[in-house]
Amino acid sequence: MYFLRIHQGCDNQVSKLIEKFDEKEGYCRMLGHFLPFNYCRTMNEGLPCTKILDCWFEMIPIQQFIAEHYSEEEQLRIFKPPKTKMVSLVEILENVKKGG
Repeated sequence: MYFLRIHQGCDNQVSKLIEKFDEKEGYCRMLGHFLPFNYCRTMNEGLPCTKILDCWFEMIPIQQFIAEHYSEEEQLRIFKPPKTKMVSLVEILENVKKGG
């Protein structure tokens, strides 16, 4: 992937490579039903879901896919541990207070 990222003229090729598994469907362990890979690949502000390795490891070479298509910085964002429920609830309450 590093080679493809350097050569900006290859954007169309990169796009096709990153989309090659988009039509496959897998079971989402977070939502509890089947979803196409393209959803899992883009649902986190354009980045993959944090559970993408867990859900797709049996169907595609997902670790290789991530390594080839995402920079180290992007991978850190993808696999950043989620906020605890308490932190999320506090943030929601703070936003409600600000809005109302």
